[in-house]
Amino acid sequence: MSDERPPDDLESAQAKLDLDDVDDLSAEPDLEDDLPPEDELADAELAEEAEPTDDDGDLDPDDEFEDLLHDEAEAPADAEPASEDDRPFEDAAGLLTEDEAVATPHRAELPTSWPDPIPVGTPEPIPTRFDGVTITAPLVILASLIALSFLLFVTIEPSPRWLLLFTAIIAVLGTDGVLRQAWPRPFSRAEDDGADSTPYLFLPALAAIAWPMLIEHNVRGYLVIPAALLAGGAFTAMLTAQLSSVRVSATVYPLARLASTAAVYFTAFALFSLSYVLEPELPAAIAAVAVIAAMLGVELFREGQVDPLETLVFAGVTGVILAEARWAMYYVPVGGYLAGLALLLGFFLVTGLLHSHLTRRLNNAVALEYAGIAGAGVLLVTVAAQAGLG
Repeated sequence: MSDERPPDDLESAQAKLDLDDVDDLSAEPDLEDDLPPEDELADAELAEEAEPTDDDGDLDPDDEFEDLLHDEAEAPADAEPASEDDRPFEDAAGLLTEDEAVATPHRAELPTSWPDPIPVGTPEPIPTRFDGVTITAPLVILASLIALSFLLFVTIEPSPRWLLLFTAIIAVLGTDGVLRQAWPRPFSRAEDDGADSTPYLFLPALAAIAWPMLIEHNVRGYLVIPAALLAGGAFTAMLTAQLSSVRVSATVYPLARLASTAAVYFTAFALFSLSYVLEPELPAAIAAVAVIAAMLGVELFREGQVDPLETLVFAGVTGVILAEARWAMYYVPVGGYLAGLALLLGFFLVTGLLHSHLTRRLNNAVALEYAGIAGAGVLLVTVAAQAGLG
């Protein structure tokens, strides 16, 4: 008996299958049977609105937290407590009881105490005029070396003149290093527009020479030791004032400039007076006064400086005027410290007027103020010279 079917039977079966497929395609789907009833849709929307969710579509964490507490509360009493890592974040702040803390499977480290809040309306601290004083370790080391040098100069007999030159070099190099260490950005050598520290170096150099010599010629005996220490402290204050006056916007800037300006005038008085006390030749005295006046003028004119060349021009003018004054006073019967005071008054008048012009504050009132002070000083010097006090 053969298993093969006749060809006619196969063709008839295939034709029947094709007709069934055509009937299935031509039949329209019943969409109404697939859609849920309108009542079921309305109930689903109401349930979705009633169920709180967060932005990501998940359940609200607060509701999930409450569900977890409810589920754990119904757990058997002999259930093992959660591990230390599973304690809740509220437990770190002490906001939950021990049972609630154990039942919560989340934990985050929070501080156990919080700083007291600042009361509303608390006024901000008012800055004092000493805010912004800059004192660094290199400054203290440099000032200590200068004070030691002063002490050595006044105690060693005969006084070593080379020590003054060495002290001046240390003062220049040390001040430059202190400025660049305290203010690396303004005085950066790597930047083309970095500020130049040269205007800050003239005053320390001249003070390191003038102050010990003034002590040597006016103080005797063991008093030279406290005098040298006092000069070292004054030198420290001067360096601090220069370091604190770098930032014009600092609260302490006016006080710092006042201190550095006072150091300028005191140093000028000492050196102008020594141009008489040491009795140098007239050309040497005139040249020394011109150089000293120009160098100290740079320290005064650096405030409000716009163009370094302009500052140098003003300093040069100051030096020329003071040199002429020293030459003229050679023919005036006055010498010593009174003559130094007279030159100081001329230096005060010239630098005050030029500085006011540089800072755009020069007017008739300012000019009369400087002229009045200088005139009163000259009158005082004249009276003292006539009284034989010079």
